[in-house]
Amino acid sequence: MPDAIRKEIRRVLSDWQAARLTAQGVQNWAKATSSKGADAYAEKVIHHLRGLGEYLITVDDIETYLEGLELPPEMGVKHLEIAGANFDVKTRATDLKDDPFYGPHTKAILRELT
Repeated sequence: MPDAIRKEIRRVLSDWQAARLTAQGVQNWAKATSSKGADAYAEKVIHHLRGLGEYLITVDDIETYLEGLELPPEMGVKHLEIAGANFDVKTRATDLKDDPFYGPHTKAILRELT
């Protein structure tokens, strides 16, 4: 089962990267997808994708998630933690403030950061 979930995550991320899915489509997929039986990394990715707008995850982040799929689960989680530590929330929120999908989330984030 974990391999099937990882394969599905890879497919969804690849479809998003190729513009066959929108950010909203990815988020809808994640919300409709059970993480039951998923390993720690796949579960974390599904959780992140469910909050895609709130976490300001964009196509720029896909490679990080795909790289993590190549690692054992615990190392994948660590890989995301390291990437998250280097994530500039204020810059991302500022860049996305006028985006129809991300914009509503950025307003609250920017208020908190100022």
